[in-house]
Amino acid sequence: MKYELKSGTDVIITKSRIEIIRTSGKSAMKTLFAGRTSGETVIRTSAITGAVFYDDYLMVFASGFPSPSDFKIFNTGDIKQYPNCIVGKNEELDPIYEEILNIMKSQREY
Repeated sequence: MKYELKSGTDVIITKSRIEIIRTSGKSAMKTLFAGRTSGETVIRTSAITGAVFYDDYLMVFASGFPSPSDFKIFNTGDIKQYPNCIVGKNEELDPIYEEILNIMKSQREY
């Protein structure tokens, strides 16, 4: 499934991986000014260990990727800079979060 966020970020989810693509002109400019990670991030679905979804960002936890030590309100800007963090509007992120939860659920069933 491919999700095209209004920020210019694309998220592609397959059975084996999640691709977070921030290479479009709009996304690259937003990441430059916000100090966020640009480029492409690929996460194997078998490496996913969890996810946190707040109003305007979705953090995907996976083996080998950084994770913040806490989620206090004052460090939200820092969290959004992680390569495994997807920034967008609540309604855009909700279906992505649901799909990640389904992936994690299916992994536990095996």
